Amino acid sequence: MLHGKNIQRLLKETLGAVSTMGSENEPLYSSILLSGINGSIISYANSDGTPTSYNKSGNNLKMMALLIRDKWNEDEQDANARKTASCYTCELADGSESTHIYTYELEDLHACVAQIPRSDLLLLFVASGKYPYGLEVLKMKSGLKAFSGMYGYKLN
Repeated sequence: MLHGKNIQRLLKETLGAVSTMGSENEPLYSSILLSGINGSIISYANSDGTPTSYNKSGNNLKMMALLIRDKWNEDEQDANARKTASCYTCELADGSESTHIYTYELEDLHACVAQIPRSDLLLLFVASGKYPYGLEVLKMKSGLKAFSGMYGYKLN
């Protein structure tokens, strides 16, 4: 069973700004948990400080989720897509398996998506077009660890 409050708390934690030695990066715009089967949003969190140009309405997020889910599904079926610079492999901590992390450009936004291992769930991050893809991937790797309790979760 999914516990909405716990999922919402984890999604909000993934939004945080990141400081590195040389720079300060803004928070992600949205963190979304969605169905890998049909692209429907299960839960999401939006950053408070998003620019007015970012439409974080439910309808817009649903459309983005559907588009990203369809592209992710297409790329998962295509072995050549996993050889591109926009696909990263994330090994699980125990080394038992891996999952793929994909980065996409969606109009003026950067998106990063990965399947929660052995589950029907996708974790999607949406950030500004200036947000570094590599940093988004690092946040995704960390996010996947945070969602380890959902490994193997199947939607019925």
